[in-house]
Amino acid sequence: RPMRIFVNDDRHVMAKHSAVYPTQEELEAVQNMVSHTERALKAVSDWIDEQEKVGGEQPEAETMETAADEENKDGGDQKATEQLTRTLRGVMRVGLVAKGLLLKGDLDLELVLLCKDKPTAELLEKVADNLGVQLAAITEDKYEIIQSVGDAAIVIKNTKEPPLTLTIHLTSPVVREELEKQLAGETLSGNDAPDVLDRQKCLAALASLRHAKWFQARANGLKSCVIVIRVLRDLCTRVPTWAPLRGWPLELLCEKSIGTANRPMGAGEALRRVLECLASGIVMPDGSGIYDPCEKEATDAIGHLDRQQREDITQSAQHALRLAAFGQLHRVLGMDPLPSKMPKKPKNENPIDYTVQIPPSTTYAVTPMKRPMEEDGEEKSPSKKKKKIQKKEEKIEPPQAMNALMKLNQLKPGLQYKLVSQTGPVHAPIFTMSVEIDGSTFEASGPSKKTAKLHVAVKVLQDMGLPTGVEGKESVKGDESAEETEQKPVIVPPPPVVETVSTPTAASPPADQTPE
Repeated sequence: RPMRIFVNDDRHVMAKHSAVYPTQEELEAVQNMVSHTERALKAVSDWIDEQEKVGGEQPEAETMETAADEENKDGGDQKATEQLTRTLRGVMRVGLVAKGLLLKGDLDLELVLLCKDKPTAELLEKVADNLGVQLAAITEDKYEIIQSVGDAAIVIKNTKEPPLTLTIHLTSPVVREELEKQLAGETLSGNDAPDVLDRQKCLAALASLRHAKWFQARANGLKSCVIVIRVLRDLCTRVPTWAPLRGWPLELLCEKSIGTANRPMGAGEALRRVLECLASGIVMPDGSGIYDPCEKEATDAIGHLDRQQREDITQSAQHALRLAAFGQLHRVLGMDPLPSKMPKKPKNENPIDYTVQIPPSTTYAVTPMKRPMEEDGEEKSPSKKKKKIQKKEEKIEPPQAMNALMKLNQLKPGLQYKLVSQTGPVHAPIFTMSVEIDGSTFEASGPSKKTAKLHVAVKVLQDMGLPTGVEGKESVKGDESAEETEQKPVIVPPPPVVETVSTPTAASPPADQTPE
């Protein structure tokens, strides 16, 4: 398969991804609503704890932990013991928010509120009533709070655009522990409160919490995986045949398909591999199915599909695979074909988005000055080869475009990069650096700490679905052009100017060290 076809697939997949990715305004609205609710729930936990201490029911304890607190905590047996004494033990992000899979128009968000004991309707009502008071104290934004006892949840709706809905699922680890004891044949105590919430709803909330943790550990760091899942989520919305795969089955399918490849793949090739797995009959009744790694018992994540749905999905995947093989991936993605072009740099999968850069006046770095050429001689008639070198340097513009590390530091200022390990011989060390962003840890290696940090930044930007800056291949071409120019000074036509040579930055990795 020619390399240019892979590049064409990558272009279409990335163009589709850009079209379905949420706008900055939508992401800010989601972030504001989730953070306001988390802070309000923490205040509700403190209020309930104060009420119980006044009644002499609870000893003094630490405050309830949120997802952000869990990321920063150092641990400790004493703190863990104190945490267990609270009625509300923590609030965690789950679903699309935790996995970073939000698409344009996704308006439903989810949180899980962990309780010490089995949640009851009385507790739900108490939390919902005080939640409105705490939200009003935290923000001026107006929220509508709805109690849904049947769903074991509290629903919050905002009153401005976009109209977001945040569902808070109440649950407790005790629910699953009792279920396991019951399956083991043990006798359970029957002293549950009469208004205890639905057990299946609580179990589903615990499962969603396990799914979020698994996704952050396995899929987030896998190249192209999150991008392909977002694109296929859009396909599941547009094509009814694919709708039964939406959610957890699709995430498992993509992680297993892409994670079992023998090398990292671009977005177009990764999407092709997922289609190949489905087209092979993996979801057919006599197929292997999709193993659910978050369940103790052997569970098929697509066990809910009937025979007709399995056959329809397989047939649709086979048809999509044929279209992709014949260069018509745009029909699978539901988009118009992009203008055909033959890029000279096939590795440029993600075109640089210059709109996110800082103004050009601050992006240009000081380049080393060359000695001015004499004004006479062959200056007025530069050779074709020297003209070609000049054109090659012009095509690489803008040479001072931000690399991935600079771009990430602009988007997430104040990141702390940590040295995980140093391996290899003394003359050729390998450094492994890591950085933690929004609860996810990204690692990458390189021959120097600076290169390893750059590789980490590329991984983070790829996970966020953002362009990663100037590719390594351009840096190599910059090296070659710089070497040629040093050997043979470029002669420019009058008026005489000072010729500058673009020297690749130290942070740009060579082509053979492109981060994977």
